Amino acid sequence: MQETPRTPRSNANPNASVKFLRAVGLLGASLIFGATSRWGLAQPQAAKTPTAEPVTKPASFEPGRLERVKLLGDPLLEGSIPTYYTPSYKARARKLQTFFSDELNFAQRRMQFHLAVSLAVLDSAQYALTEHQMPYPTPSCTGDPPVAMMPVNWVGGPDVFPKEKDAPAGVRQAVSAHRLPWNEAAGSAYDLWGGHELGHAILDAYGINPGTRWLNELVASYVVYAYLASEHHEQLWLIDVLEVGGRPGQPQRYVSLDDLESNFLQIAVKDPRNYLWYQAQFFEQIKKVYSRHGVEFLAALRRAFPDGAYKFATLSTAETLRRLDTIDPEFSSWARDLKSMSRTTHAE
Repeated sequence: MQETPRTPRSNANPNASVKFLRAVGLLGASLIFGATSRWGLAQPQAAKTPTAEPVTKPASFEPGRLERVKLLGDPLLEGSIPTYYTPSYKARARKLQTFFSDELNFAQRRMQFHLAVSLAVLDSAQYALTEHQMPYPTPSCTGDPPVAMMPVNWVGGPDVFPKEKDAPAGVRQAVSAHRLPWNEAAGSAYDLWGGHELGHAILDAYGINPGTRWLNELVASYVVYAYLASEHHEQLWLIDVLEVGGRPGQPQRYVSLDDLESNFLQIAVKDPRNYLWYQAQFFEQIKKVYSRHGVEFLAALRRAFPDGAYKFATLSTAETLRRLDTIDPEFSSWARDLKSMSRTTHAE
């Protein structure tokens, strides 16, 4: 990471990793919130603190995000994605603006849709002033018009990043080949979560309505993966670094797609390691599907999951897989493989 935090980092906090993992877990919860207004789910008056209890009427993001960002009076980088940033973080803002703009331009060029989006790159104090439901440094992209929010840094550094000792030898070798310290590579990999969040806004604008929460997650990651594979193939190794945080080879309490669909908030908030495990499994499937279908997979998804045909997250996993199999018949076998993976009795 190029910029320096505005205040010195304290000594390593043993709770930092747990707190940050919970924030990362909310990446998934965020899309339940963001989906409510777009896909017609009921919206309660106020968002309560997520618990392990079943959530049948997810809260929505509060309106007015762009207005709150503008009220900060922050500097603005003009461009196809106007970017507001906390003073002293211009270099970080410029880097993220380029990344977001390039991903969006790629998707619009290949998929033909319109989306106007802004970006806010904020420190923890300004995050708290503009986003009252998602804690710093959780990325998100929501609103009308949508505003992507990204942190000026990934709080905690070595305390929260995937551990180098957990990485397979091939991943460690890739980091070494790029002459980067592990934590710098991990920071660049975590920035891809922002591209994942932008992916949700893109599939919304393009007209794909995933029938399940898990497919919504997979498709958002497919967008950012397709962008890297098509435009920046040399950066695909960062996906492997990102996957290390999910420990894809480790047993988990929940492993099937139905498990994730039925316990989405519980897993995302209470067991974020398990949630990141699912994200790693999605990326592994994406790599295979992209090798067979490329960007055209997204057009096929729009035909199979058209917007306006049903409310968000109202299809069963079985029906979702049936439709996916018409595009790529390997999806059902992949789902069976996930279901057969090793389980633990309790969340770690």
